[in-house]
Amino acid sequence: MGKSILVINPFGIGDVLFSTALVRQLKKDNPNSYIAYICNLKVKDILVTNPDINEVFVFERDEYRSEWKRSKIKGVKKFLGFWREIKNRKFDIVFDLSLGKEYAFLCWWAGIKERKGFNYKKRGRFLTHKIEFDGFNDKPVAEYYLDLLSVPVLRTEPLSRSPNGNAVLITTNEDRVYIDNFLTRSGVKDNDILIGIAPGGGMSFGQKNQDRRRWPAKKFAELADKINAKVVLIWGPGEEKLVQEIASIMKQKPLIAPLTKIREMAELCKRCKLVICSEGGPLHIANSQGVETVSIFGPVDEKVYGPYPKTEKNIIITSDADCRPCYKKFKIPECSTRKCLEDISVDNMFNAILNKLTL
Repeated sequence: MGKSILVINPFGIGDVLFSTALVRQLKKDNPNSYIAYICNLKVKDILVTNPDINEVFVFERDEYRSEWKRSKIKGVKKFLGFWREIKNRKFDIVFDLSLGKEYAFLCWWAGIKERKGFNYKKRGRFLTHKIEFDGFNDKPVAEYYLDLLSVPVLRTEPLSRSPNGNAVLITTNEDRVYIDNFLTRSGVKDNDILIGIAPGGGMSFGQKNQDRRRWPAKKFAELADKINAKVVLIWGPGEEKLVQEIASIMKQKPLIAPLTKIREMAELCKRCKLVICSEGGPLHIANSQGVETVSIFGPVDEKVYGPYPKTEKNIIITSDADCRPCYKKFKIPECSTRKCLEDISVDNMFNAILNKLTL
């Protein structure tokens, strides 16, 4: 009988996609294992179609806070009910990617004997096996997650540091039909070259700082007008105004994607010859589909948060600003110039695109 394994990651799209490298390796090493995953509601769609994952649990902290505010008794019952269910599953081992102490404590309470994770700011006291950690600093995030396989040795074979293939995000027939209908309504034919532009992302920095990760809308518009192909503006929750602003500046009329869920966005990216984007969730969604990408990195380190595994399909554009990357140890300093993004010209981007495609 195989191991019963739990993976916990409460973070966003990029982090969860990076963690699919760990899940893939776990299944490869333990083919008879039962793998479950605890995530937030936003990223559930990434995981429910993953063939290596048997079950997905959604733990949405805001829901429990809201329930607590309405009724403390009901809030406690709801919270304990979730973790009793985890306890009843009798998991053998948990990989806790949360960087906190709360999940490890709850997994201890749930009777999971082997608890692996990161000892970030000495928060790993409830872990049985831990890696000392002060941030994702010098290698891809996915490789930090893969390091947990060796603490202690769970494997019998050497680990390849770049698993074959991209992050796992499997689309469904419903996703394909949704995008087919959009493209048909938009007059896109099979022989048309479709170029995606995803200018958003950066939500993990919060509303106040999300523009610190985004190339200016005006430059995206200028770049789009240079492209001799059908351009589709791709957006996620909270980004509709951004793509509308870009469309209003453009001289040509672009296609604007409909409201898409994560897998639908992945399916749309798959139809594109190339996706141009800021770093963040849309980049990793496109990369998961094996799509050519040209991405812009400002304050964030591309060696850590860039496409994984990076291949010849991925071009990363950065400026020569000596202050970048400034996002380190999960902190971003104050900045009034955005020099690392402003110094990337439209011509630089267009030349990079020409190196990828004949447009």
